[in-house]
Amino acid sequence: SCLEGGYLFVGPEGVGKRKAALALAEALNCAEAKTDSCGNCASCRKIKNNQHPDVHIISNAEPQIKIDVIRQLQKDINLKAYEGVFKVFIIDNAHTLTAQAENSLLKILEEPPKKSLIILISDKPNLLFKTIISRCKVLKFIPLKRGLFEGTLRKDDKLDTGFARVLAYYAEGRLGRALKLMDEDI
Repeated sequence: SCLEGGYLFVGPEGVGKRKAALALAEALNCAEAKTDSCGNCASCRKIKNNQHPDVHIISNAEPQIKIDVIRQLQKDINLKAYEGVFKVFIIDNAHTLTAQAENSLLKILEEPPKKSLIILISDKPNLLFKTIISRCKVLKFIPLKRGLFEGTLRKDDKLDTGFARVLAYYAEGRLGRALKLMDEDI
């Protein structure tokens, strides 16, 4: 499949890179839908709840993502998918990988196993090795224009005009930031 291998999702913090990575993982492993995810099957629900055995999110609780985490990824990626079609590894804040971890990851990105996908997410891609970037398909995420974003919030999230306008202003066109602000009950 053309989707195998490595991807690098870049853009400002809170613009929706992680949400897009999870949506892609759902679409690739959905048991019901043909071209997109249904959002309701067991696979989609497990991915939403971070419980799918073939979708792994690597996020740094410490300041850096160390080599032992990437060594575990190397072991896991070579195993056959347990439930899904694709094994998906999402590395959030990939710019916090140590140099040793990046070197280890390079080996996987050079020859990724079939039916596997590695998605690196970063708002500081200039901190990654250029060789990592060159082995990934790069997708750039940009904030939505305020008017379009406000309209989307009114339509999709069914927000009243005043609240959608305020939220669009403070979120600066970034979906992740808007969701965080809504969760904080501004």
